[in-house]
Amino acid sequence: VDGVSFGLKKSQTLCIVGESGSGKSITSLSILGLIEKPGQIVGGSIQFLGQDLLQLKEKQMQKEIRGKKIGMIFQEPMTSLNPSYTVGFQINEVLKIHHPSLNKKERLERVVYELERVGIPHAGDKYHEYPFNLSG
Repeated sequence: VDGVSFGLKKSQTLCIVGESGSGKSITSLSILGLIEKPGQIVGGSIQFLGQDLLQLKEKQMQKEIRGKKIGMIFQEPMTSLNPSYTVGFQINEVLKIHHPSLNKKERLERVVYELERVGIPHAGDKYHEYPFNLSG
């Protein structure tokens, strides 16, 4: 992928769309530092909050950036959530890892808030649902 450039202001969301093979996934994976070998970034920079993400170590990307400041929803919705666990359980697990200071009640409230934020109707009822119940 050559010549990719975009800028976002605080709280903006970017959706990358295009034909199959046009570079959507590779662009997104590059931003998050998730390019698998032999793939590589050969030039340019990825500027985020005044720092070049290409200069950060893997541990720093994992601890400070991925899932906290930059997130990605992958193309295949059925592989985004494990069908064996409820939606609430899975989001709660992410919150335990990325926001360890939240207690159980705060995590529950945050799960419901996040489900509402992405437009899931009756979010409070969806906590105990399985991913396949959300389709359609």
